[in-house]
Amino acid sequence: MHFDKRPVVIGGGAAGLAACLTLEQAGISPLLIESSDRLGGRLRTDRLPDGTPVDRGFQVLQTGYPELRRWVDFDALECAEFVPGALVFVRGKWRALADPRRALGWLPATLGSGIGSWSDRFKVLRLVFRLQRAAPAELQNGHFGRPKRIDSALAPKELGRWAHSSTASFFKEWGFSDAFVKEFLGPFFSGIFLEGLLETPAAQFHYTFRMLSSGKVVRPKAGMEALVEQLAAQLTSTEVMLGCRVQAGTDTQFEVDGQPLSIAKGAILAVPGLHPAHPEVKWNACLNAVFQTSTSRFGKPVIGLIPGAEKVTNLHFMEDLEGAQGKGRVNVTALYPNEGETLESAIRAIRTELHGAGVECGELEWSAVVHHALPRICPVGNSTAALALEEGLFGAGDALMAPSLDGAMRSGRMAAEALIEWIHRA
Repeated sequence: MHFDKRPVVIGGGAAGLAACLTLEQAGISPLLIESSDRLGGRLRTDRLPDGTPVDRGFQVLQTGYPELRRWVDFDALECAEFVPGALVFVRGKWRALADPRRALGWLPATLGSGIGSWSDRFKVLRLVFRLQRAAPAELQNGHFGRPKRIDSALAPKELGRWAHSSTASFFKEWGFSDAFVKEFLGPFFSGIFLEGLLETPAAQFHYTFRMLSSGKVVRPKAGMEALVEQLAAQLTSTEVMLGCRVQAGTDTQFEVDGQPLSIAKGAILAVPGLHPAHPEVKWNACLNAVFQTSTSRFGKPVIGLIPGAEKVTNLHFMEDLEGAQGKGRVNVTALYPNEGETLESAIRAIRTELHGAGVECGELEWSAVVHHALPRICPVGNSTAALALEEGLFGAGDALMAPSLDGAMRSGRMAAEALIEWIHRA
């Protein structure tokens, strides 16, 4: 095999696919090398015995994400839309908290929920308006609170304070009450960031909350892997090699199944750990599970939150999302693992927490542990400089930019743009 005739992209996840699409738009035909037998990386959909799709890790798409809007045809994905809010189990009852701008029918229930004070609600609206006035690049680089909006292309290279400071510290500084953080903000965003202490940099919270407040939260009816299929179908001149493992050799040289890989035409490493300049990455893990249940569904596609739960971050009744095919099933996402925890003990803990919220669990139909669900990085940012590994070699992936699907795809696009510029210079 010969690998020295075209630019190479290593890793066929979201970052690698975005890189290849960007290179093709510039008239470049790359070689995409993936070690597994499928594209998509962490975007993966399994099937229950009756064919019902269930997703590992990533459960939803945010239509507000710029990189998704750049590449994805949401109409073709045939997505089911979640209510912009949540049902929260507090004081022995499921109580609604939804965005009144987009879920007007939920306004009476939201106002009567008792979740958050009037001061908290005012601060949420004030925060939404402030975030929507800011350029996305400002927020991702930690510059929330800058008095003047700037174009994303002119965003300052220096990271602001919120690129380093935690989400928890921002909640305190913004003045949210402890009760509101405990009952809603903490449970809601621990499910997004897959960590319960809210140590994720506040810049990522600002960016994510802006996208939540301006876009929709959806799930493809065929599962998240339908997104991968749509992205892959757009590739017209990329050569794809599956089942080929790339290994790092000496002097940052690489091998594909034992044969030398030349990067004379440039390369993008869309997987961590293949190059000395890649930082050591720590990961947040999660556990997804589907249980049979006799508990009545919510009646609308909406996530449920259980404040105080140590494992369960969110749940939804599959019938609300998938109709009769999901009847009698509840889908749960949980944090995993704690020190010394086994899968069996985690499942027992999930059952206990669901029972405490009035959700009875029968047979466990399916479960999946995703050890590398989201990278735990600080600071987050939006800089091409973080992607340059050496001459003609660029990194990509959310571990180098921001822990999200948008961050992964943006890093892939930006790495490809940097590679295109390098090719033109060379």
